[in-house]
Amino acid sequence: MAARIDDLLVLGQNISKTDLAKYLRDREAVLPRDFGGLGDGAANDRVAIQACFDRAAADGKFAVIPPGTWNVDAGVTLGAGARGLIMQGVIQYTGAANAPATVLTLGDGGTTRNGEKLYLNLQVTRQIQSDWLSEADIGILARNLDSSLLDLRLVSGFTIGLRTLGDGRGFEDTTLILGRILNNRYGLDAHCATATAWNTSIRYYGGHFACATGINPTLDRFGVRFSRQAGAYNNHNRHIFDGPNFELRQLDPNVAIPFLNETSGTAIIARGMRMEACSPLAARHTGAATDCEYEVAWAQTYTIGIDYTATATRAGNAVYNRHRAPASRLTRLLANIPNLRAAAFRHSNTEIGVEGACIIATSTTTETTMAALSWNGLDGIAATGRGLLLNANRGVAFVVQTTHAKEFALAHWLVGGADGGRLCLRCFDGAGMVRENQPQDVLASGTTMQWDTASKSWQAGAVMQDSSLNRRQTVRLGAGVAFAQIGIIGFDGQIELEALRLYGLPEDAPAVLSGCPSLPAGTRTLALETSWDLPSLGPGATANVDVSVPGARRGDFADASLDTSSIAFVLDCHVWSNNSVRVTARNVSASTVDLAAAPLAVQVVKRRVA
Repeated sequence: MAARIDDLLVLGQNISKTDLAKYLRDREAVLPRDFGGLGDGAANDRVAIQACFDRAAADGKFAVIPPGTWNVDAGVTLGAGARGLIMQGVIQYTGAANAPATVLTLGDGGTTRNGEKLYLNLQVTRQIQSDWLSEADIGILARNLDSSLLDLRLVSGFTIGLRTLGDGRGFEDTTLILGRILNNRYGLDAHCATATAWNTSIRYYGGHFACATGINPTLDRFGVRFSRQAGAYNNHNRHIFDGPNFELRQLDPNVAIPFLNETSGTAIIARGMRMEACSPLAARHTGAATDCEYEVAWAQTYTIGIDYTATATRAGNAVYNRHRAPASRLTRLLANIPNLRAAAFRHSNTEIGVEGACIIATSTTTETTMAALSWNGLDGIAATGRGLLLNANRGVAFVVQTTHAKEFALAHWLVGGADGGRLCLRCFDGAGMVRENQPQDVLASGTTMQWDTASKSWQAGAVMQDSSLNRRQTVRLGAGVAFAQIGIIGFDGQIELEALRLYGLPEDAPAVLSGCPSLPAGTRTLALETSWDLPSLGPGATANVDVSVPGARRGDFADASLDTSSIAFVLDCHVWSNNSVRVTARNVSASTVDLAAAPLAVQVVKRRVA
């Protein structure tokens, strides 16, 4: 059995109890074994640990918890007079699930500054899992730290794992290295107790915030909380988290959210956070917090957001979705059709096109050129109340020059946010000839691209949907691809497409080719310029000329102008056959007129879909 210093039997005749006591006092560190502690996982070592902590605080020394399990039946406090704490073993609280305690307290609290401290390898656990019903149940309470380092290895089983507290003054300018924070309702709680306190300017590295399946499953749980006592300081700001990992086990009916902000602070910034088995919310805000940023490196859904409760009074916060998310890197908007239904036009009585994009088909084709494979309109498309209903082998695509720009991101939206559609690409060389099944021409971020010989296109191997994390797609094109169609097809059945956007890298500005003379797809307006030498016309006489306007169809609006100063003529224009426009000039003067050849411009405009 361990003994106190005063009770030790001194065997060496040249060593006295006084000399031994002085030796222990002169050491840089104080241990609970100096005061009869065992650390065997069975004895109650609270009295020995508290005596050790009191000596360390009184003498300005480090307290050391040696290897082993050091049981306590109540809390222990290491005062601000100590230089710090080094733990090789674990402090284990033995109270019942409904018996709350603050187990390890660091610092004196009140208005006492706890500065330039070093707390290493902190490990505090609960022998019996807390029922989470009392916020007085705290594993580690760190008070008024300033310019210090706190290294947390393990805290497990409490309502609050680690609370950082600004009491009568601030908790500030401190670095926390976080390890395993397990089975706590609030893993880390940044808290203020008084109006004269603050909790600000803190750096955090790492942290595995996790709850095991079945731990208090009906109760909500959070990784990090920003909180305060009623009337206490409310502007927790500049808390920077690098690489936290949240695995909180969301099981209905609970919610499992990484950050809970009950304050009105600013600049809570989390970088590269992982969300596994969490609710689809990076944070919940209940007050006026603003300028907060949550960067999600991994989650099980794309639809990560911030929950603003009924008491929230400010927004101005952002979630940056990095996992398989093109917007994290591909931030230049190259092409945008926010509403396909509004951009739709009738290419002919049976065919529909979309301004700014070409229509594609995955049916068998013998065509080999970009122009021949990019249609201004096709059948198999029907307008609905909000979108365009595309048959399975129909799609909408942007045509982009890709000589230098090689990375793109396509985002699409089906009516009602439904899953569906597949990525579809065609690649062309510098002459606009289709590249057939060339290795490494197309790579996608969320699916394997498969070559379809019949349609000469690359098609995604899986449907685009949130549950498979492939609704958003980044594509990379090979070095030999000079032009590409990048779009969406139905493939698995009809899709009701509502919106389509294409992004690129900030440093690139590739041309989107729809509507160019060499690629007259995705345009309502077709134009032609030629010359017309009218014959001599008497009063009331007419003359006709037929011109070819590729893409013109019966029912299109048509107009013409003749570059002449004469006011003797009026022009009529009519699309009477595919690609053919008849221009009629009529002499409305009382004299015979014979004009020299003059430039003639013809414009054909497609009808909007009613």
